[in-house]
Amino acid sequence: MTESRAKSIAALGLVALIVAVTATGRPIGVGSLSFDSIVLGSPIAILLCLPYVRIRGTGSVPRYLVGPAALLFLLMAVLSVAWNGAHLDSYLTVVRYASYVLLAFVVSIVTQDKALRRLVLWVLALGGAATAPFAVLQYLHPPEFVPGMTDLGGGIETRIFGTFYNANFFAEYLVLLAGVVIALCLTEKGWGRLLAIVIGAVGVVMLFLTYTRGSWIGLAVGLIVLIVLTDVRYLALLAAGGIAAVLAVPGVLTRLSASSANDSTADFRLGLWKVAGEAIKRHPVFGVGVGNFLVAYREVVVARPDLYVGYLGFGAHNAYFALMAEIGAIGGLAFLVLTVTYAVKGLFVATRANISDEVKYTALGLSVGLIGFVVNTFTSNTFQHPQPALFFWILSGIVAGLGAGLWGADIRPEPCARRVEEGLTGGSMLASWVSRARCALDTLWRESFVFSRVALPEKPQDGWFASSIFMRVLFGSAGTDTRKSG
Repeated sequence: MTESRAKSIAALGLVALIVAVTATGRPIGVGSLSFDSIVLGSPIAILLCLPYVRIRGTGSVPRYLVGPAALLFLLMAVLSVAWNGAHLDSYLTVVRYASYVLLAFVVSIVTQDKALRRLVLWVLALGGAATAPFAVLQYLHPPEFVPGMTDLGGGIETRIFGTFYNANFFAEYLVLLAGVVIALCLTEKGWGRLLAIVIGAVGVVMLFLTYTRGSWIGLAVGLIVLIVLTDVRYLALLAAGGIAAVLAVPGVLTRLSASSANDSTADFRLGLWKVAGEAIKRHPVFGVGVGNFLVAYREVVVARPDLYVGYLGFGAHNAYFALMAEIGAIGGLAFLVLTVTYAVKGLFVATRANISDEVKYTALGLSVGLIGFVVNTFTSNTFQHPQPALFFWILSGIVAGLGAGLWGADIRPEPCARRVEEGLTGGSMLASWVSRARCALDTLWRESFVFSRVALPEKPQDGWFASSIFMRVLFGSAGTDTRKSG
């Protein structure tokens, strides 16, 4: 098969997966098992990408994608299932997580082609835009049943959820979409940039109308990271935009004020965390089996009535707590390390010397969504929601592909002294303050522990798993290809 044909097939696989998962994530029951567009679509997309992956080779894939954290997490997940009865549906859940990691691996190779990467980003953005008509109809004609409408306060008549089952799922997806749109806004020109701005504006409005505070906070954190690393002056613009949204969108102020108060929803979530903590304490090594958090939940609330929060079945509202209860503390911590690493690697790419603006700003833009998604994970079961979660792994793969050939590169020098000489404020006290603030933030960032763990060059090294017989059989032996992205 020629390279151009293999690339076209890979593009078809990824586009079909993105469109199908954006359109629906509803499971289809087959006996005691359930399947959805994620379970069915991910393996098909991976298989369609294989010919192109085998041609390009796997030597450019960074070791962190399938490194110790990923392997330890999957190992503990398998052991937890075996320890707790080896149920088929639990093994299928492990397969789903494994397919996520494998999908990120494949995407990191396929999207090193600049044209294909641009296609995937635009399909993601346009897919997000396609959810808008559904959201508008839901806002104008609220459905009879909308999950999560209790205890929201006055001024909130409904929560939009687009093509997703739940407003929380939709909000998690919109945080990732924001990263895609920002990347396109920073790299496209002309009509492309204008279209990306329009999609971004619509996405922000939809995000506010989900009334999901965790996603709002997650996106804000991601944007703050982007602004601090690019131009701190835009913090004022972010603050102004946030204030405008609070004043313009009904119910937003109510939701935010409830976040700082000891309201019923905050109490309820804290109660769920206590239940999860007790479940981890009871099953610290192997948990109760991957995908079986409800089993642990019921066990705890029956044995500890003081922890009962009014339901005999509920999620942990923290994906990491839920996984620790399911597969043990070691496996859950490994997943935490894995996903945080995936989320921040765009910062590594953006700090490399002699990279193009397209690579730099794509990495930074996608990092907004990835970091926001991980921040949201501490208050929601994000990674247990397959429909939005799939996009986390796709974006992580794109970021890894952007870093091809850069993992051992030196860091880009940044002069601390920066003056604002142009414009109306040039030479003014305000310009001087902004210059000093940018310098101080840059210094704090570069001296921090996080920077030392994220941004300093890595020694090139082939992981034993990446060069194993399994990976060579699956992806071919052309593992020395380290061509750069683009």
